[in-house]
Amino acid sequence: IDVNNEETRKELGYIPRSVFVNLEDEEWEKILPKDKDSYIIFYARNRLNYESGEAALIAKSKSYKNVFVMLDGIEGWILSGRKSVKKGIQEWHEASGIVDFTDGIHKDLVFGKIPSCRDCHGNLNSVNDLTATSKKGIKVETANNAHLINKNCASCHDDIDKSFTDSIHTKKLANISFKEYLGLDNKTDSGKSLPLCSDCHSIHTTTTKGLATPKQLNDIKCGACHTEKLDRYHETFHGKAMALNVTGSTPSVAACYDCHGTHNIYKVDNPKSTLYGANRIQTCANCHSGANASFTEFIAHANHHDKANYPALYYTFVFMTGLVVVVFVFFGIHTFLWSVKLISVRLKYPVEWKKRKEEAHSNKVRIKRFSTFHKLQHFFMAASFLGLAFSGLPQKFHTAPWAESMIKIMGGPIVATTIHHISAVIMFIVFFSHCGEICLRAWQGRDSVKINNKFSWKLFWQKLFGPDSLMPNWQDFRDLSAHFKWFFGKGERPQFDRWTYWEKFDYLAVFWGMAVIGITGLMLWFPVAFSHIMPGTWLNIATIIHSDEALLATGFIFAVHFFNTHFRADRFPMDMVIFSGSITEAEMKQERIKWYERLLKNGRLESLLDKAYNFAPYEKFFKFIGFAMLITGIFFLFLMIYAFAYNIFVG
Repeated sequence: IDVNNEETRKELGYIPRSVFVNLEDEEWEKILPKDKDSYIIFYARNRLNYESGEAALIAKSKSYKNVFVMLDGIEGWILSGRKSVKKGIQEWHEASGIVDFTDGIHKDLVFGKIPSCRDCHGNLNSVNDLTATSKKGIKVETANNAHLINKNCASCHDDIDKSFTDSIHTKKLANISFKEYLGLDNKTDSGKSLPLCSDCHSIHTTTTKGLATPKQLNDIKCGACHTEKLDRYHETFHGKAMALNVTGSTPSVAACYDCHGTHNIYKVDNPKSTLYGANRIQTCANCHSGANASFTEFIAHANHHDKANYPALYYTFVFMTGLVVVVFVFFGIHTFLWSVKLISVRLKYPVEWKKRKEEAHSNKVRIKRFSTFHKLQHFFMAASFLGLAFSGLPQKFHTAPWAESMIKIMGGPIVATTIHHISAVIMFIVFFSHCGEICLRAWQGRDSVKINNKFSWKLFWQKLFGPDSLMPNWQDFRDLSAHFKWFFGKGERPQFDRWTYWEKFDYLAVFWGMAVIGITGLMLWFPVAFSHIMPGTWLNIATIIHSDEALLATGFIFAVHFFNTHFRADRFPMDMVIFSGSITEAEMKQERIKWYERLLKNGRLESLLDKAYNFAPYEKFFKFIGFAMLITGIFFLFLMIYAFAYNIFVG
């Protein structure tokens, strides 16, 4: 019950949901509740006003059992940090940037010494008097002075103050007067501002409790000053996981304070630093059990654009970027020219085009191209590749608008990492099963490279670079030249053998990519184990190679490979050979006449005829699988292009 007059309420406000009483009204007692056991609290302006006590005595005389007086009144209520209802006072705080009047740090405390407004702002004579006078008569703004903010916090947090005042974030202040102390700015000798307690521990702002975790806030707070370091941190797995995680939950990755400390942050060359010498090993070992000195050589904030300080990373980045650009430029031109040529032929000869396509699909004679084992390998390779792309692309393009939503679908960055690892294991199985098949076939055909039961290098090289091998030879370069001439109308469309030059490139690119991405991926998956056999800086190099080689692989598969096998005009919308395992004789004659003629000449054509072909009952099912994979890949390609465009024009 508020017993203040209207003038006091306008000046200081009132407690929310209070009942107003005018004690000059002789019948004011009628507002009291009927229940004599009700809890009633009277308050006036402060303890110098006796109206609240007088009203309480009257209530007591009316047999109310639970009557109290709030001695400090509305002024005590305000100074304790609680909110009052008054437009004037609220407008002042909002204009000052104070949107949480109750102090988001301390308001949830229940026990202990809970600070009030006066503890930080001093003993105020009025609400608008934000100044206090020191013992020496120097008038200072206690809540705005840099040094007094920290001093006020230290009055309660003396244990933290001992480590903080010795850290890199504070000045050493000795033998100076109080006036000089108050007049100092809060900057280093180089002019860089030092953080205050209130910079990291925000007060009078909308509470972040339930919205952001301490690690996420740490990411934001440290990054406000160390922007360049934060950018580099976000290029690591730790930083990407932190940036992509759902707000309000924290992934089990290192934040700034996990490595650098909290209040006890020192320069790296200071023996007290958590990153000095043996301290650094222990710091890393807190998360990475078994970490050694080599592991700590990993550079958390390395800048691969900085040639002077990180030459190895710089040249690795230049090489990988050059590789990506060369491959995409060449095959981009190749794909464009091929597409234009096929479309022009189709438009120029529509009747002939339709006839040849019908011949290719209606022909009953079929020749085997892939075994059941190859079809299974391709399926699991494609499925695992999509899994790797799904879980890896949002990390590669972590600044893209879609990245966080994509990670959220997977259940967060840690779950996404698990998906990535499972997909990688499947890919490894496919890779090693293929290597095993190569070794098995080589052993079974060992007599074909022997003369008089002796190994012949000549036969070996002929076999290795022969027409049935996926290794490139000089004929592939002649085919490439002839193909480009046909693009420009300078010759007949070339015919190919069992494997075309683009199929060989696809194969070797995947083979190379699996090896490179696989090795670097294992280094990043098991960094401690690899640090025992190589310097920790190699993990930085592995990060660049893994990221850019994955970009090259995904971009090439979803753009170039999809076109070569499915989207070119004479194959659109899908070439089913990888599911059926065979092609028609007519289709073979249209593009691979050299293979057909060679098989006829060697008498091997009959052995490759697929006489038991019975794919029709399963065709719809495999078309569904195939289109699902193609659409997913095209969608991922769109996301990649969108991310590049976003970074160029927006980010």
